[in-house]
Parts: sequence; C-alpha cells; structure tokens
Amino acid sequence: MNTVVFSGAFSSNISLQPDNNHSFHPDLSQNEIVEGKVLKSFSLKNVMLLIKGQKVMAKTDMPLREGSVISLKVEKVTPNPILKLVGTINENIKTVNTSMLLNGLNRNIWKTIIKNIDHYALPDNDKKLFKELIDDISKKLFQKSNPDLLRELFDKSGIEWEAKLRRIITSKTYYSQENINELIKGDLKGLGSKMLSLMEEQNDLNGLVSMIKNVQLLNQLGFEQEGKIFIPIPIQFPDNLFTMGQLLIHLNKDNEKNNGKEKGKDFIKISFLLEMSNLGPLRADLVIRKKQISGRFLIVEEKAKIIIENQLPSLITALETKGFVIPNFECHVKKPVEITDSLIKEIINEESHNISFVA
Repeated sequence: MNTVVFSGAFSSNISLQPDNNHSFHPDLSQNEIVEGKVLKSFSLKNVMLLIKGQKVMAKTDMPLREGSVISLKVEKVTPNPILKLVGTINENIKTVNTSMLLNGLNRNIWKTIIKNIDHYALPDNDKKLFKELIDDISKKLFQKSNPDLLRELFDKSGIEWEAKLRRIITSKTYYSQENINELIKGDLKGLGSKMLSLMEEQNDLNGLVSMIKNVQLLNQLGFEQEGKIFIPIPIQFPDNLFTMGQLLIHLNKDNEKNNGKEKGKDFIKISFLLEMSNLGPLRADLVIRKKQISGRFLIVEEKAKIIIENQLPSLITALETKGFVIPNFECHVKKPVEITDSLIKEIINEESHNISFVA
C-alpha cells in the first residue's frame, strides 16, 4: 500500500470521548507510526476512528472521509497524546506520481512532443489536430482579452476528459460518433489517448497522457482536502520561447470564528509560476476577496523588478476600471530557490496537519 501525503497549515485537535469499559486512548509510543481507519463521520469535525483495534471518538478541523485509512505519527504521548496526520493509505485509489509530474514539467513534455510528432507513425490529420490544439492552448495568453480564458484552458487541458465523456453519454439527448470525435479534437487527453491507440511503440505521448492522469489525481486530493486545483499551462511567447506555466487555484470557503467574531473570509488565491528567458523565473500570487485584489510578484533579478514595477500602474488601472479595489501590489527580489519550487508541492507536502488527542 502507498501513502499520499497531506499538505496544510492547520493544527487539528481531537477530543477523546471516555468509555467506562475502555481506556481513554490506545497504547501509543513516541514517534510511533500507526494506522487509523475512519469508521464514521458524524459532522465536519466529529469522527469515529479505529486505532489499534480500539474505537476512538474524535474531533478535528481536518475533514476525513468515511472508510479512508490514515497514517499517523505519534508526536506526543503524555499528558495528552498528539498525532500528526502523515497521509492516507491508498487501498482502492491510485497514488499521485509526483516524480512523473515534476519531470514532465521540467522537460516541458508538450514542447518535446511538438518537436518530434512528425516522426510518429500517425495519420497526418491527427498530427495536424494535435499541433493546432497545443497552439490553441499555449498561445491563448497573447490573444485578445477573453474573460473565459481560464475556463477554456481548463477545458482543453485534458483534466476534465472523463467528466465530459460522462456528461455526453448520460445525457438524455442523442449523441453520435461525430459528437465524440468533436470532444476528442478539443481535449488534450482525449486526442492523446486516441493517437496512442493507433501506435505500437512507446513515446512521449504515453508520458503526456500519464501526466494528465496524475494531474487529475493530484486535483482530486487537493480539492477534497483544501480546495486546491493545479493546472499546467504550456506557453508559447511571440518571440517563439516555448516555456511552462504552473497555475494553482485555492478556493477557500472556510470561515473560522474567534470569540464570536469572524476570523477569516472566503477568498480565492491564485498563484502563477513562469520561467521567462529575459526575466528569469517569476511567481505571482493574487488574493481575491469579493471585489478586492491584493498581489505580489517575486523575481530573481533587480532589472526584472524594475520592468514589472513599471507595468504595475497600468495593471492596477485596468483592474480598477473593472470595479476592483487594489489595497496593495508588491514586487520583491528573492533567491531562485524561494521562487522556482513547483506549485505541486503546495498540494503534496511532507509538512502536514497535526491531530491532537485531548483527554
């Protein structure tokens, strides 16, 4: 069995409910790794766990699904045991292959396929369709402003391929092979899978389809646990630079309350990571709360900072014209190591949630 590691910044306390016939909690040792099964979820914060054969009523801010098996590390035994949630132990679902994802991003597998596709034993029309689809995805950012740009990128990226098939097949309206073919032409995973079915040899198309599948698994994990969605975006600049962009969307819908007052508000955080030939790596973080947008840009060179700061006034004006309020936009020079880490690591990270047992 494999373990998918959770990421997050919240420490969740679990209160044990005493039972006259049993001890308060299982016998635990410092640094011990134990498995627990979520027997029942009574609400968002109340669950029943099975640890070392003993049922434990628990309270936690971390949502846990019924039937899931979790891996826990004992951080503290007395006076109140504290366990760290390491991750879920996958019995019925496949794990995310982060090495494949990172390798595909670093290699820019989209660019590699476009470079080699003419050598593949495929019908010329399929090669043409694939090139057009990649061009459509990778050059969108430099076309006329489109409010539906993000929706279109997501739709064509392959991430929703199975969902699109399911919608058309389960709809009450008649669908034909022509309808399916139209779906395939506009979906990177659908078209890539079709092309693979026509080929015998292994090539980078296998890697691309597998990578998209792993992005789907990553997003299932990230969205269920923290409302996070990751989208890799191949980008072709007008000067022919073909690079990779990484987009991470965090939909935060949890309102915490402190002493009866609302501590946090719903927000959307958008992070974008991009490697540019003239500016080097760039990371942008935007936080959107209703009609308010705050942002920061992180770069590695002072000359890049000057270029971005010169562009900020026009960006702010454009956003204000659309009715947004801009409290602050900042630009900072940072070390490359602080910028270039893949956004994937903000979904899967070894630093995870803490779970506390409180007697």
